This record gives sequence, C-alpha cells and structure tokens, in this order.
Amino acid sequence: MPQAEQTALINGRIHSPAGPAEALLIEAGRIASVGATSTIGLHCDTKIIDLQGRSVFPGFSDSHAHFLAWAQSREAIRLGGCRSALELREALRSFARQHPSPVGGWYQGHGWNHTLMDNIMPTKHDLDSVIPDTPVYLRRICGHIAVVNSAALRAAGITRNTRVEAGVIEIGDDGEPNGILKEDALDLIARCIPGLDDGELFRLLRLYGPQAASYGLTEIHSDDLSMFGFDFRRSQEFFMEAARSGDLPFRVRRQLLLSDKQLLLDFLSEGWRSGDGVPLCQIGPLKLLCDGSLGGRTAFLKDDYTDAAGERGLALFDRDELNDLVLTAHLAGMQIAIHAIGDGALEMCLDAFERAAEQRPLSARHLIVHAQIADDQQLERMKRLRLGAAVQPCFVPSDHAMAVERLGRARAERSYRWHTMLRKGIVLSSGSDAPIESLRPMRGIHAAVTRAAPGFEAAGWVPEERLSVAEAIGTYTWNGAWNGHNEKRRGEILPGRDADLVVLEQDPFMVPASDLADIGIAMTLCGGRVTHASEALA
Repeated sequence: MPQAEQTALINGRIHSPAGPAEALLIEAGRIASVGATSTIGLHCDTKIIDLQGRSVFPGFSDSHAHFLAWAQSREAIRLGGCRSALELREALRSFARQHPSPVGGWYQGHGWNHTLMDNIMPTKHDLDSVIPDTPVYLRRICGHIAVVNSAALRAAGITRNTRVEAGVIEIGDDGEPNGILKEDALDLIARCIPGLDDGELFRLLRLYGPQAASYGLTEIHSDDLSMFGFDFRRSQEFFMEAARSGDLPFRVRRQLLLSDKQLLLDFLSEGWRSGDGVPLCQIGPLKLLCDGSLGGRTAFLKDDYTDAAGERGLALFDRDELNDLVLTAHLAGMQIAIHAIGDGALEMCLDAFERAAEQRPLSARHLIVHAQIADDQQLERMKRLRLGAAVQPCFVPSDHAMAVERLGRARAERSYRWHTMLRKGIVLSSGSDAPIESLRPMRGIHAAVTRAAPGFEAAGWVPEERLSVAEAIGTYTWNGAWNGHNEKRRGEILPGRDADLVVLEQDPFMVPASDLADIGIAMTLCGGRVTHASEALA
C-alpha cells in the first residue's frame, strides 16, 4: 500500500500519555499531531483511515526472539503436539512421506517436549525405526537439547569417545551415544547441516515477515547470527539490504551471539557499536548464553534439581571467561544481554557486571534475558546495577508444572517474578523467544495478566505475580523501547515519535482478561508504512 505524504487515523480510541484521543496525523513516518479530528491539521490531500472506534497503541516490540529460525521452523517438522514417542515417530513418518528429499539432505524438526511425553526422552532408536539412513535432527522446544538418529551421529563423527566442554552427549546402556545431545554438543550437528544461502533467507523473510507484522509487531530484538554461520559481515549486509529493498516490515534490533573472544574482537574492530545502523536495522547488544534450559535440566542452579539429586545443570562459561567477555564489551561501549535461566547462572552474570562496573560505571542498560529463577538478593543486585530484564510471559503457562517438578513448589513459586521485578524498579520488556513460544504479543499480554493458558484463567499460577493490563502492554511497548535505547523515538504515541502503531479490534482495557489473547490485529504501521491491514481496513 503506497504511503501518502500525510496519513490520518480518525474515529479511533488512541492511547496516548496525554490521555485518550480520537485521531492522529502521520507525516514523513512520524506522528505529527494527536488530538481531535478537527485539530490535528488535515489537508485536502491527506489520506484518511477511518478506524470506526478501534483502539490504537504503540507498535509491539518483541524483546527477544529468533526471527529467521522461527521462519525456518514454519517449514520444519513441527512436533509441539506430540504426547508420546509414538506420536513423534508418526509425525516424522508423515513428514518424510510428503518430503522424500529433505532440504540440504537433512530432516529437521522442532518443538518436542518430553515433559508432555510421560517424561521420556526420545532417542536415536525411535528415529532410526522411521528413517535409518538419512540424517534427522529434532530440537526440543527449548532449543538447548536435540535428538538425532544414527545417520546424523555418523555424519558428525560423534562416538562414545567424543567430548564437548560445555555440552553433553548422552550415552545409552550399550555404551554408545543414544542420540540425545545437550547445549554445545548441538554445534557438532549444526556445523554438518548445509546453511541456507541469502536467497533462501530472503525467501523466508518475504514469506513470513508479513505474518509477524500481522501480529502487531513493529520491532523484533532478534538473535539470528547462527543462521549466517556467525558471519557478522554477511548477516549485516543481509539485513541492511532488506531494509533498503523494503523487505523488512518491522524494525530489527540485532542481538549478536558472539561467545568467542576472537569473534567479539573481530566485530569490535569493524567499529560497530550498539545503536549503530539505519532506522530499520540497528545493532543491539552482545548476546551471551550463560546456561541452558530448565526443562532439559541444563539451567545452572545454585542448589540441586529437586527431581535429580546431585545435578545443578550446566554453566556454559567458566567465571573468568564470562568476566573477560563482559568487561571487553562493556569497556568498548556495547550493550550486553546475557541468557540466564538458573539462579546459579544469574549469580555469575551479576558478579561479571559488578566487576565491569568497577572499571567503568554501567550506563549501557545491560540486560538479563529470561531471569527466571532469582531470589530477593539477586533482584536487589539487578536493581542496583540498573540491569533490565527481557522476559517471556508465555513461559509461565508453558513451564509451571515442569518448574514445580524441577525446583520443588517453594522454589518454583519464587520464580518468574515479573510483578516483583517491576515493583523493585527493574525495567521489564517482554518477548516470545520464538520459535519457542508464539510470536503473537497478544498471547504474551494475556499470559502476563492471567499467568495461565487461554481457557484456564481461573488457575493462574502464583497470581500475586500477575501484571495489570497497562503494565503488560507497557512491557511490549515503552519498556522495550527503553531497553533498546529508543524511548525517545518510539514506545509512546506522542508528536515527534516514530509512527509505529498497532490498531486493535477491541480495547484490552474493556474486555475480560480471558479475551485478551483473541483480540484481533486490524492494522500495523511501521514508520507510517502500513505493513498489515485487515479486510475491513484495507
């Protein structure tokens, strides 16, 4: 839809810090005025969009996702519905019948969750019984664990003698690898799978980018470097070209997974820093992974797992290595975002940031991604260090039963403490970690408000940690802008801000909390450009 010189949204319920308004005017990609239709400054050639009473909010920002991996997952074997190893085998068999020649010579899938499969992990034997000769690589829903078949083990050269420093290759009763791989062991497989070329990646962007826009997203803080073989230069040129060509229907703030010191130094030597780029493609933080996932028992805990005595998960760095990476990036002026699910991992992160602060005060708004398990003392340290948190509200309904098994009820109910964090002054931005959870922000808003899955609102888990509707929306709008250093550009509907907007079919403040997830997206605008419109508004 071509953009007019002026566009006006009228007859709406526009949520602005100055109070509700009925109209706003967009000029040159920015909000020019907000108020009554008669006062916003319409011209005779202004393009008019009649909202017919619909509600307008700042465009939604996903604070942590893997957009290209999510797009790729739309075409992989989708295993989220499997409730047994038998169902997983049937899903694999059905996909193989329909795709006798898999892309790149590998069958890939995502989404299985053994906690929904009688707590039994599938093994290579399950996969070999369906596809014995073509490599198969199926990642667990968390992305930190996978199961592969014997052909994949052979392709990667994985034997009983293979060792991985920050990973696990499980050994079966016969003394051979059973196909279950954890954390850095997945890299042994990933490097064997032919990567997608830029043409394929552009195809995914053009096909699934509009779908993301249809969810009301105008910005994604996306960790995609692995899709480019950790080649920063290639990945940056890809996104810059997508911005130039108009293929990006949302803004990308790049979270750069550069866990190796030499890769980080190579990146820094190019002169890039957080905030650099163009309006649609911005360099974000250095991304580091400090531990794994709770469901896979690779999240690093201070105390043993309740359901696995003697196990505390995996720290993916030793302390000196993490301290060095954090200090190097911090002194260079980079924002840093560290994945920490377990309280043991969070403790390592806090120590690293405190050491960095001794060298130079923390002003880059560093982030903890997930921050799922944290005690009061750790939250106080986060506040004192001015750390933000990028959390995933949908993890609560997905994880809570598993979390009680892994942590015990008392420790589990002191986790996922979104309301407590806000009350302590920690800036909380929300996201999906897609493809792990749904990319739809309205589902995340529902989860933040109800602490439950749709249809089970009365059973909301630890209800005192629920957010209000306003707080939940804020975590997808202004808070995301703040944690991305863009709060003076977007996140609020005010004159001078970028015209990143979402038009909702219903007002979230005027429906029952149980209906939040089902509120439709009538229109999305990114920089004043319409990137999605329902039939009624098209």
